[in-house]
Amino acid sequence: MATRKRLANRFRAEYARGTKKQKGEVLDRLVAVGMGRSTARRLLSQAVKSREEPGPGRGRRPKYDEAAQRLLERLWLLMGMPCGPYMKAMLDQWIPALKANGELDGIDGNALEQVRSMSASTIDRRLRPLKRAAVPRGMSLTRPAGEHLRNSIRIRKCTDEIARLPGLAEADTVAHCGPSARGEFARTLTMVDYATNRAADVTVRNNAKSNIRRAVDLAIPLFPFPVTCFDSDNGTESVNDELIDWLQHKDIEQTRSRPYRKNDQATVESRNNHVVRKFAFYWRYDTEEQLDLPDRLWTKTYLLLNLFTPTRKPVRVEQGRDGRRRTVYDQPKTPWARVLKHDAANRADGGPGYVDATNRARIERLISDTDPAQLTREITAIQDELELLSRRRTEDMARRAGLDMGYLGKAIERMRADARQDNK
Repeated sequence: MATRKRLANRFRAEYARGTKKQKGEVLDRLVAVGMGRSTARRLLSQAVKSREEPGPGRGRRPKYDEAAQRLLERLWLLMGMPCGPYMKAMLDQWIPALKANGELDGIDGNALEQVRSMSASTIDRRLRPLKRAAVPRGMSLTRPAGEHLRNSIRIRKCTDEIARLPGLAEADTVAHCGPSARGEFARTLTMVDYATNRAADVTVRNNAKSNIRRAVDLAIPLFPFPVTCFDSDNGTESVNDELIDWLQHKDIEQTRSRPYRKNDQATVESRNNHVVRKFAFYWRYDTEEQLDLPDRLWTKTYLLLNLFTPTRKPVRVEQGRDGRRRTVYDQPKTPWARVLKHDAANRADGGPGYVDATNRARIERLISDTDPAQLTREITAIQDELELLSRRRTEDMARRAGLDMGYLGKAIERMRADARQDNK
């Protein structure tokens, strides 16, 4: 190989300034001494490039300038740091809303057009330096209910063929216990409609039967259509006599997932991290002041997630040419857009629809009157209050337990600092 490279360097200048015919003659000479033609062409090309001096005009000019990069980062923080495909789908709704509320005054129009022209993969690639490592996982405190209660509730599996219509709500709880499960601490109940991805969150003092039942009672009216089925895991907070009797009194069917099969509740399980942990973090909440802040937080995120944040749903599973199974998702849509789609389809079939005219007009008016950027700022302010009240105490508990939560605090501090800098 060393001899071949020396031969290529010897004929480098002649090959560089030669015509197509002269380059062919150089290749013929190298082939005559035993070198392969493609190898000779590759070595000669490499030798010519290694001697070229980079000029001021060499290289492809960047398609997106610095102003577009700064605007992209600002929009990403205002939108709640979504991934590229979701952010691409959100731009069509968010940019007109931000313009109407004066959030984009003074922004260069060229930079705005550049951001709108970016693909989802380009958005992900350009935001990669800003994205932080995921915070650690929380503690799972689900304890199985008694066998006699579990057997009274029908099992719903992820492979079951069910009607993809609004009304089936998956439910799960998340413990805000910090590094220790001792004592009393808050729990957040999340309910997500399977068909539309519309979600509602309610925080309660603990997982007592009466508290969980009250949380379900508060969450169900937040859906603009009747909830016909309540699907939960096998934990004692969901499978208990008080909640079973209450659901039967409300004529709401109750189903449960299989033990240790989280895919049976994939819709709500994904919200544990993407919603509860993303917005309420991993601190411990157990005082009256701390319990009031999450409910204020969920009031804001309820509007942000259901009216301005698109989601995707799996449509089918295909087998590729390489034999691997691949899940195909639909186009990103907001939960409210999915509700309207189901409502229109039901009315076209002669049904009464899922949303009455009064609720529809109220929600449409709410969308037009809401500034999503201001909503994000209000969420950030509540998160700052939560951090101020809970971070030091949670880290003290971790140190007493012999745990190191310093990395957690640093990750969350970086996230909050980015948002505060954007708000300024």
